[in-house]
Amino acid sequence: MSTVNTTIEVYGVKEALAYLNSVDKTYRRSITQRYATIVEPIVKDAQQHLPITPPMSGWKRAYNVGGQAAAIRKGQVGRSKGQSEAHSFAQEEATALLPWDGAKNAKLIKPFITGKKSKANTFGLKWTSKTAALFDLSGRAKTPQGERMITVLGQRFGSPSRVMWASYDRASPELQKNMRELIEEIMNTVNMKMRVEHENGTGK
Repeated sequence: MSTVNTTIEVYGVKEALAYLNSVDKTYRRSITQRYATIVEPIVKDAQQHLPITPPMSGWKRAYNVGGQAAAIRKGQVGRSKGQSEAHSFAQEEATALLPWDGAKNAKLIKPFITGKKSKANTFGLKWTSKTAALFDLSGRAKTPQGERMITVLGQRFGSPSRVMWASYDRASPELQKNMRELIEEIMNTVNMKMRVEHENGTGK
């Protein structure tokens, strides 16, 4: 699934979060709640700048992608007995890209924190939607239709990223201040807990 991400990574914090999750899950959960409060202005700003109605007339209609290719990969089209059955398989495998549902897409903008080593980002906002990626990030096209779509999006909503990074920029000064305070607290708390562990002889 396509995701539009706005992320912040601070070296050492990922390890600190993993440590807190092992020694104080209640405090670790409170960090997630407080981070959600810190980035709430970005989420609300993005939601307010997201068009509720279709950003262009063609986005009112259903548009599915990838169905034919997926059906061929799974061998469904090859097994079909006719065009109607092949079309049915393709429709089942397709991803619904449109019609545009602004209210639904607005609800998909969510904050996240990860302490997993396999993840590149520690703090972020994700907008998990192929339609969101189409609206927010489209900047190049390989077809005349795609070029026209990008031109209209650019004229009406600006250049990519049209919502997420613009909202981040507007909230950035206050966000950075609040994030610095949160990260300093996290690191100080970890240092304190590790010092107590060491003094008590319970450190690993």
